[in-house]
Amino acid sequence: MSAFFQGTANIFTGKTVLASYIIEQACKVPEFDVGWFNCKFWNNDKSTLLAVLRGVIAQLARANSQLYPHVLEAKNTTGDLKLISSKVGKDLLAECLQVLEKSCIIIDGLDECDKDVRREIVSLFTRLVKERNDAVSGSLRVLFVSTDEPDIRKSLAKAVCITLKGSDNLSEMQDYARTWAKRIQDLHTLTDQKTEEIVSEVMKRADGKQHSYIPLGGNLNLYH
Repeated sequence: MSAFFQGTANIFTGKTVLASYIIEQACKVPEFDVGWFNCKFWNNDKSTLLAVLRGVIAQLARANSQLYPHVLEAKNTTGDLKLISSKVGKDLLAECLQVLEKSCIIIDGLDECDKDVRREIVSLFTRLVKERNDAVSGSLRVLFVSTDEPDIRKSLAKAVCITLKGSDNLSEMQDYARTWAKRIQDLHTLTDQKTEEIVSEVMKRADGKQHSYIPLGGNLNLYH
């Protein structure tokens, strides 16, 4: 099972907050070991397949100490002490997933990687999902969180899709905006009218009607 999260440029922070919440909740499920990674387009160390492999393996190892011997053995036998090879990383991740009874992997910001990189990422995890679930049904679930891109949508055409739009959480956004507007009002002794103007402007921007960055709102798709 794999995933993709669609949004617009003004809600990069919003989708990452959602991904963080999903990760937090997933970690509370005792039967699953959880691995995750947050891709960042401005950071070359966080927008490559190797970076994803390093991050996911590290998180899974922290979640389950049974993986430590396998990680150490891979380092000793390959000489790849810092995991600088994608091939070693792919083999090690596959081995780790075989050890774990049930695991969940969450990758945020798939769209923030180059097209070739995200194609590699989707291809790898799609294969791993098939292999693990063919062997033991329900043993691996993967979630991608990303803005909508044609190549990602095509790659995950067979995945289950849940669409989230700004209208789905409009009231929550409005409450959030009003809470902060009230704090600004108290700090600067603004009139009620000015405070409502702030709320109105925030909601307009959250709906994509302004180009300025506001970490709220947008259209989101979630595929898994």
